[in-house]
Amino acid sequence: MEYETPDIHDLSDRERQVLLSIIEQHVLTASPVGSRTLSKNMEIRLSPASIRNVMADLEERGLIGHPHTSAGRIPTDLGYRYYVDSIMQSVSLSDQERRFIDEHFETSLNSAIQELIRSSSHILSQISHQLAIVSAPSLGQGVLQRIELVPVSTDKIMVILSIRSGIVKSIILHLRNEIVRREQLESISVLLNEQLAGLTLKDIRETFADRVRDAGEQDNGIIRLFIESTDRVFSERLDSDALCIDGMNTVTRQPEFGDPERLRNIIELVENQHVIFHVLDSIGGGRSLTIRIGREINDEKLNEYSIIAAPYRFGQLNGTVSIVGPRRMNYPRMIAIVDYLSKIISQ
Repeated sequence: MEYETPDIHDLSDRERQVLLSIIEQHVLTASPVGSRTLSKNMEIRLSPASIRNVMADLEERGLIGHPHTSAGRIPTDLGYRYYVDSIMQSVSLSDQERRFIDEHFETSLNSAIQELIRSSSHILSQISHQLAIVSAPSLGQGVLQRIELVPVSTDKIMVILSIRSGIVKSIILHLRNEIVRREQLESISVLLNEQLAGLTLKDIRETFADRVRDAGEQDNGIIRLFIESTDRVFSERLDSDALCIDGMNTVTRQPEFGDPERLRNIIELVENQHVIFHVLDSIGGGRSLTIRIGREINDEKLNEYSIIAAPYRFGQLNGTVSIVGPRRMNYPRMIAIVDYLSKIISQ
């Protein structure tokens, strides 16, 4: 569901201040916020009666809601969206937080991409206390540098793809009733490198059958196997290492997860990673940090959550750094953390 953020001129200074105070208080307490609580805020300087009138106006606009029978109010998705877009003040990480991230990355920045994303997700979860998700770069625009075929057993071969930017991907193919000699594999490797080296994996997937048609017509079983397995061999994903998730124990300590249904939802989310892939794909592709709140994510299981995601560059390829947590999160700080980490990885 898409929301239109109200024009900043639609709200008075008084309304903006009350909305800001409700959000900040709710983020701290995880409880509905009442007029008496807000009247103690020295910055508002309004009586409880005046605050109730302002809260009624904000509720009519759909910016705050009235949960159950409580006299207090909580922000809605639209209220958080207005806050993020219009009245939130950006913050910077403290020197201590930056040192924490920098020191933990000193030993992993030159590691293989799989180790880098594992380290990144762990660091992100530790400092944010949210569910941290780091995706490996999409290989669709990765340029094939070299392909090697290595015999594993009498009926298996390992296909090793070396991608520019330093990524290596491997996959096992099962042969069918065929014993392959090492010399034959070397010959096919030469052929594949001549036809495919220098192309992106996306181009290879789309044109592979045409490029090896002559070899396939020579009744070559391995070439036919490659044609049948094109989408799997030249996939954009790094298989099981394509996504690293960390922080489950930390995020579930937050008050929202006292609700068994919410706890079950986030456990299912982590166990069914294709949902996360789908969500990240739907918000990825941009060049800047992206925030999706509640129903903006367009997935029923994530209606109570927010996602903050930022792209990073690994050579010529793009990946995503993101956190998932309750809508009641400290957005300025979470944004600063995700943004800083994405820039560190991209260096």
